[in-house]
Amino acid sequence: MGPLDRKLLNWRAGAVAAAIFAAGLAATWAAGALARHIIFSNTQSRFSADTAEMAAAVGERVRAHAEVLVSMQGLYASVGRIDRAQFQRYVDVLDLVRRYPGFEALQVLRHVTPDGLDAFVAEVRADTSVDPRGQPNFTVHPAGPRPVYNVIQFVEPMRGNERVLGFDVGSNPAQLDSLVRGGDTGRIVATPPVKLIQDESGGLGFILRAPLYKAGELTATVEQRRAALLGFAAAVYRANDLMRGVLDARTLQQMNVRVLDRGYARVSAEGGVTAVPADPAAAAVLLFDSREPNLQVVTPVAEVPIGIAAERSLVVGDRLWLLHFAARAGSSYEADQTIPAVVLASGSVISLLLAGMALSLMRAGRLSRSLGTLDAEQRALVENPLAGILFTHGRAVLRGNHRMGELCGRPPEALAGLDLADLAARPEDVAAFEAALAAIAAGGTAALELHLDCPDRPPVVVDAFGRPLFLQGRRGDGNVLWVMQDKTDALAVEAERRSHERALREANADLTRLVDAAEARTREITLLAELSSLLQSCQSTDEVFASVQAYASRLFPGEAGALYVLNRKRAQVVRGGRWGAPKADVASFTPDACWALRRGQAFPVSEASRGLVCDHVAGAVGDAGVPDHVCQPLIARNRLLGLFYREPAAEGASASALQLSTMLAEQVSLALANIDLREQLRGQALRDPLTGLGNRRFVEDALALQIAGVTGDGRSLSVALIDLDHFKQVNDTHSHEAGDAVLRAIGDVLRANIRKGDIIARYGGEEFLLLLPNTAPDGALAVANHLLQAIRSLRVLWSGGVLEGITASIGVATFPDHVSRPDDLIVSADAALYRAKALGRDQVVGSPAAPDAAGRPDLSPLHSAE
Repeated sequence: MGPLDRKLLNWRAGAVAAAIFAAGLAATWAAGALARHIIFSNTQSRFSADTAEMAAAVGERVRAHAEVLVSMQGLYASVGRIDRAQFQRYVDVLDLVRRYPGFEALQVLRHVTPDGLDAFVAEVRADTSVDPRGQPNFTVHPAGPRPVYNVIQFVEPMRGNERVLGFDVGSNPAQLDSLVRGGDTGRIVATPPVKLIQDESGGLGFILRAPLYKAGELTATVEQRRAALLGFAAAVYRANDLMRGVLDARTLQQMNVRVLDRGYARVSAEGGVTAVPADPAAAAVLLFDSREPNLQVVTPVAEVPIGIAAERSLVVGDRLWLLHFAARAGSSYEADQTIPAVVLASGSVISLLLAGMALSLMRAGRLSRSLGTLDAEQRALVENPLAGILFTHGRAVLRGNHRMGELCGRPPEALAGLDLADLAARPEDVAAFEAALAAIAAGGTAALELHLDCPDRPPVVVDAFGRPLFLQGRRGDGNVLWVMQDKTDALAVEAERRSHERALREANADLTRLVDAAEARTREITLLAELSSLLQSCQSTDEVFASVQAYASRLFPGEAGALYVLNRKRAQVVRGGRWGAPKADVASFTPDACWALRRGQAFPVSEASRGLVCDHVAGAVGDAGVPDHVCQPLIARNRLLGLFYREPAAEGASASALQLSTMLAEQVSLALANIDLREQLRGQALRDPLTGLGNRRFVEDALALQIAGVTGDGRSLSVALIDLDHFKQVNDTHSHEAGDAVLRAIGDVLRANIRKGDIIARYGGEEFLLLLPNTAPDGALAVANHLLQAIRSLRVLWSGGVLEGITASIGVATFPDHVSRPDDLIVSADAALYRAKALGRDQVVGSPAAPDAAGRPDLSPLHSAE
């Protein structure tokens, strides 16, 4: 039988088996589909019944709350009007929180026409039933004229709802429509989903309102109801609170619930409210979704999810709500697929067995015809001249082929009757044979390397493979077939290859280490150059800290550390930045706590010094174990500035890392020294050395910034010029030392008595200038008089005694009250100062507010008098 015939037979057998299998699968699939349909229908029915009960519970909750509004209608129908205390007692009796959970607030709205608005506001303000002071701050908001007002007069609970008191609900068009509908129909009407003013959580809510009519008035027709309308009783709800009061945790675990507002329900010809939307084309609005912890503003509605689901309609205050219920995955409503799965599995197995039986029967005849051919092939394999074949029963050799005899240095017929131990050259080979026989006896196969003993030459190394011998399709009892292949030449080639591979691997490793080291060094130099450039551009120590913190983790990967600087008193070393997670993480310590700061050089300096630990490290880690650390002082221009602290990794404490950190410490030291020098120069340029106040340049820069800030925005800016009276006499009579003491004391007094945000500076000689941002003329005069009083009370101690009776003259000017341009403030204040001098000194004079004919105030100073 040729290959083509065998293929044809195989194809026919496979086609028959496939047809049987396909028919069985089709029947199985149909049975499984029927089972799934029945289970799904039962689950859907149970889910529909449960959701109907929940929809009824929601409706019952809303109806119970509506009874409160009906009772409010009865209250007003019986007594006409009530005051705030009566409303409060009525709400307390209702016990809303316990009996009607879900309420946000209960309100009363007054329907007021424009001509009665003032009288209504006066009535509310005069209501002293709760507070003897009444409600003097009650106003209607938002402000603005409207055809009619529906104002919230009462609200309980008051706490948390203060913002809604006085709110005109009709100012919102969406709510105005519900107000008109409720007043005209006399029914309780709900609003669309709204964002509640008193609710800052962002969730949606709705309001139920019942119209209140004047006691004794007719309300049979729309016109009569409009004429008799007194206001509304309203119940405010957060949708989340209302629904979660009905849906317990178990229900939410079983299903997702969504509530959608479809607008107003259609009213039938008989006046009844139906469960059909009045405008079917109107978009629905999502009011509640159990999957969301809090809903924001109105959200477009998505389609109902596919699966176990149900939809219920509910009319709430003339509005139609749709309640969508969808079963959650893993809930008790999820269809049980066990029975369909069993049907499918069993049907598939049966189909497969039938197909297998048909295929086996068709192949049995063909396999029997192949046995003869297989036997011939096995005999050819045994006589293979390339591999040694050995048959054994346990450890006893039965026979071997010619190649096996060549491997053992014996004739093939001499092999029979030998023990496997006779063929092994070493004891470990005997043990390997024993282990292989045990594995084969357990039903497996064995592959091993052996040294065969040869009587007239050295042992031969072979790869041996053993497996159980099968006779006539059954496993032979203890018979084993061994196939052995000489590997002497292969071992020699492999040894040479491994030698070359090892040498090549070592050379490649050396080259890789050199390249990696060079690349790491180049990367470090590049990063250090970048950091050095940044440090030279830093304007403050904070920028230095940020730059070092950003680059240190890249320059020293796997390490942790911190950068410390000495404070201005040089008594503490304060941490400015850090990277990684240092074990010795301290915010500050004294310089004496560090060996490096005491010695002025890096520490530790050698392996022997590693036994010494800095106090700031030992004190931080305690008994947890002292980490490997390196402290490098920051020194520039022979001045100690701070400390560069590192905690290297075990493999990172190398000479190259220490050299890199030394270079980084030098760059940081120079940057800190430059910033310190700039700060000193800036302080000398902008500060008066005698008083410690800002100098003329400082205050002129500050005035320019203030002028730029107030120009065009309507804010006030005041300037006060302070001049010491008869200061020349102090110098002439008591010496310049006394004059300097007076100026220092004046600086201390001014600094201690100005407000936060004010700016004081020595303007020149005995003159001081005070900038008062956001200060009107009255406030500026008050500050100036306070300073004048403080100067009068001054007693100056100096080496020659005590100076008293010091006075000053102060001129004040304000933009835009006194000058039309802020640039004229100092000129105007100077003119006022000269007027104070001319009027007798020891006083405050403000600049005149009236402009001259050119539109500017009279800035001409009076003659100065010392």
